[in-house]
Amino acid sequence: MQEYIIKAVNDLVKKYNTRDPLKLAECLGIKIFHYPFRKIKGMVLEFMGRKLIGINSSLPKAEQIIIVGHEIGHDQLSPAGLGYFFMVENTCIITGSEEYRANAFTAELLLAEERPRYGQTIEEFAAELGVPPELVKIKFIK
Repeated sequence: MQEYIIKAVNDLVKKYNTRDPLKLAECLGIKIFHYPFRKIKGMVLEFMGRKLIGINSSLPKAEQIIIVGHEIGHDQLSPAGLGYFFMVENTCIITGSEEYRANAFTAELLLAEERPRYGQTIEEFAAELGVPPELVKIKFIK
């Protein structure tokens, strides 16, 4: 995982004394709203000077928390104004690297203090923590 992502997470955790994405959003002044989106799980945007995270209300609560972490990752790691919708409108290019970075941010946020037991599979460890196996792979497989 790239050092600047680890540093970004550690700086936030140190400043706000939490790894909980919902508490971090509150500390950062990001309002969360729930809506039954059809095709998206979540999004982050800035509207009239306020940052908002929209979460698909039909998702399980545990997944919603992971999505909030992912969207905070987008907010913290992307230059101001350079979000998904900006990229679609102005460049027509969406790279997987933006999604990977947000996932890496979430993996570091949620898994930095966790370690799998000897012999435990990625799938078992992910299920135990209630996170997707992809986050475990990002955090622990170099």
